[in-house]
Amino acid sequence: MKWTEFGLSKAKKDGKNMCYVFKTEDYRKFQRKSELIKCLHQAVDHDFVGFEVHFQPIIQVDKNRITSLEALLRFECDTFGKVAPYEFIPDLKVHVNISYVQVLKTPILKDILNIINRYDIEKNQLVVELTESGFIESDTSFINFCKNLKENNIQLALDDFGTGYSNFHYLYNLKPNCIKIDRGLMQNALSNDYENLLLKHMIDMSHSVGVKMCIEGVETEIELHKRMNMETDYIQGYYYSRPCSLDELKYKLENHLIIKGAEKNA
Repeated sequence: MKWTEFGLSKAKKDGKNMCYVFKTEDYRKFQRKSELIKCLHQAVDHDFVGFEVHFQPIIQVDKNRITSLEALLRFECDTFGKVAPYEFIPDLKVHVNISYVQVLKTPILKDILNIINRYDIEKNQLVVELTESGFIESDTSFINFCKNLKENNIQLALDDFGTGYSNFHYLYNLKPNCIKIDRGLMQNALSNDYENLLLKHMIDMSHSVGVKMCIEGVETEIELHKRMNMETDYIQGYYYSRPCSLDELKYKLENHLIIKGAEKNA
């Protein structure tokens, strides 16, 4: 009877006039989700036991001070142990990389929608990331793909912004508050004068339109000084601190370990 009720509920959720073939794996996932929800309710009812927030500092370069923190929520319980954030945060978004070739050569949108339906994913939880290097603004297939994503409430992002050093007009169109440059691009700039100069120009161009720049993945003192010479606005990385619990963060702040000690790659 439980399986029948589950199958009926699943068919109704898929839409009108739909049928569903029962799968044991689907039912196991449903049971896990139901039990996890109970654990989360119990945790909330008991002063949020099992929840813990970890923090990673973001440093404002010109004042050499912590300007903000990236909060990372963790949850652990006796029944499931450590639970991944995507399970207990229902509106967490998952970014999936799609190549430009896939947009041109395959029915990728149909595949995406099929996967969403198969695994019962909320459409607004998915962010499709396209590499900037493959972007061709005038291509009809790409424009239609982006349009159809929006019509299906699926978000679109440009992965590795600046890797191709092209299409910088997005700064004018999107007007973001801050752009994050990942460690891979930073490492290239450290080892190559040409890449280093291009990254410097990217920072200058961002500043010219009022956009802040944050460089992630700074792990050593050499990397820190080279990045500070570029006049970037914010720096984030293991050099200052790994993600840590609130108590650990308080200890570091009280003992001036983040700015002065900078964890020494701890």
